[in-house]
Amino acid sequence: MDDVAGTADPRYKPWSNYRPENPENPASTIRTALFCHAAGFTGLIWRSCVEKLRTPLRAIAPDLRGHGSAPPLAEGADWGVFADDVLAAARDLGSGPLIGVGHSLGGTALLLAEARAPGTFDLLVCFEPVLATRHDPAFAEAAARRRAVFPSRADVLARYSARPPLSRLAPEVLVDYVDSGLAAEPDGRVRLRCAPAVEAHLFRTAVSCPWREALPRVACPTFLLRGSESTVVAGEPLRAACADLPDGRSREVPGLDHLGPLVDPGAFAAVLDGIFAESGLFRTAPRVT
Repeated sequence: MDDVAGTADPRYKPWSNYRPENPENPASTIRTALFCHAAGFTGLIWRSCVEKLRTPLRAIAPDLRGHGSAPPLAEGADWGVFADDVLAAARDLGSGPLIGVGHSLGGTALLLAEARAPGTFDLLVCFEPVLATRHDPAFAEAAARRRAVFPSRADVLARYSARPPLSRLAPEVLVDYVDSGLAAEPDGRVRLRCAPAVEAHLFRTAVSCPWREALPRVACPTFLLRGSESTVVAGEPLRAACADLPDGRSREVPGLDHLGPLVDPGAFAAVLDGIFAESGLFRTAPRVT
């Protein structure tokens, strides 16, 4: 992904994947899905998961504000800016059925966006959304201490491959993160695109995110998922949050923790395929003219 100085477009260069036409799933019936990444990451980290899907999809994965190639996050910004980014990306995709898939911050951004503009999405799948999340100052403190500048991408990859939690990511996901999550400096070094101070700010302000007021306005079918091994999102509070959704279902995904889609993208792709089949959307996909 190229660097563009001064761009004002929060959706600059989203990663996209389009499944070509085949006899069983002609291109005219392929659904569009908007994939939203977790805090600190980029849209490109969804590539491995999308490529493992059996369900044919046109997948778009934008970088949210303060991440990847998107513009910086304004000082003091709240989580509402991510709903702005989601709605802007959805408008760019035009009319027609739209699915939203989000991880952590990305899942919350989707819920806030649909609450603000009901009818934007036909289905939401939110894995470990920042709703029933344990507030722990240690998350922000750890983010603030992250190293921001490195000699090279090769150095970053070697460092992250040897240190948890990023060492647990699937190798291809880690490579995509290193490729898209760092920008080249004039002196040849590389710098994290999502600055440690920004990531720490997101953790600190998560507690004030207005998700509780948003849930009753999310009318589309919505799946709230947590990993059975998660220590970030608790099961009972997530089920309670789900009860506030007009059409919500909560599920626990065996064997995954908070980083599940990045650690085992194949397993998460299988979960998505099951939900897509259950939703019925792909049995009645309208032709696009």
